[in-house]
Amino acid sequence: MKRNKIICVGSLNSINFEILSKSIPILFKKKIIFFVVGNRIKIKKNFGFYKLDNLIRNINKISDYEPKKINVIDSNLNKKKYSNELLNDISVAYDLAIRTNSDLITMPINKYEIKKKNNFNGVTEFLGKLSKTKTYMLMRGELFSIIPLTTHIPLKKVSKNFVNELINIDNLFKFLDKNNFLFKNIIFLGINPHAGENGSIGHEEKLIKSKIKKLRDKFKNFKFKGPVSADSAFKNIEKNSLYVSAFHDQALIPFKILNKRQINFTIGLKIRRFSPAH
Repeated sequence: MKRNKIICVGSLNSINFEILSKSIPILFKKKIIFFVVGNRIKIKKNFGFYKLDNLIRNINKISDYEPKKINVIDSNLNKKKYSNELLNDISVAYDLAIRTNSDLITMPINKYEIKKKNNFNGVTEFLGKLSKTKTYMLMRGELFSIIPLTTHIPLKKVSKNFVNELINIDNLFKFLDKNNFLFKNIIFLGINPHAGENGSIGHEEKLIKSKIKKLRDKFKNFKFKGPVSADSAFKNIEKNSLYVSAFHDQALIPFKILNKRQINFTIGLKIRRFSPAH
């Protein structure tokens, strides 16, 4: 079933509109119905750099959609929930996606634009706040996929947060099992060098081993492995494996280097949310 796409434009002073301008002809060709959410004046100006401003059509509701046009829903015309424009755009786009059961696509943002005055870690976490659910970042690639259990936090806070996330990880695998994400292997990376060297470098790997044993008993559809040393985990990759990492860069660096095709998918929402890997 094809679903409508709600596209939140993200940061304006970025590569986003170049990506969108190159995507528009493909969306038209595949007859995908999409709506662009943001400040209509700024959207038209930015599409103008790519000679697409003549295709802009400002609409108030989805039923006003016109084919072969860039249908824009002005976030400023909706009830403003956040003073920060980026947060408000995301909130408006999310509400629209929920109301219409559409896919949400969020373009990349400059987090600094938000964090100057707001308590903000990232879009995945912010959407979890809006939906009042626990969310996970699933980065999917053609070779392998990854889920970092901690995302946009300082490195000094990783160990404590990772242990807490590990305790409550069952809901993640319930989602994957229920929605038929049939990964060939699920591989946990150790948080310490050399996966802790039998506890001589850290205690977290013992917790990972204990958790994996419980997960094996509970989720028979998955083949759990680990913890393995992160510095050698990506040398011999079995296709369609999922790596569960302790922190953001631990798995995202090899993921972005080795996968040519990549997309970010959010687990835990009532709708499907995607973002370009960036």
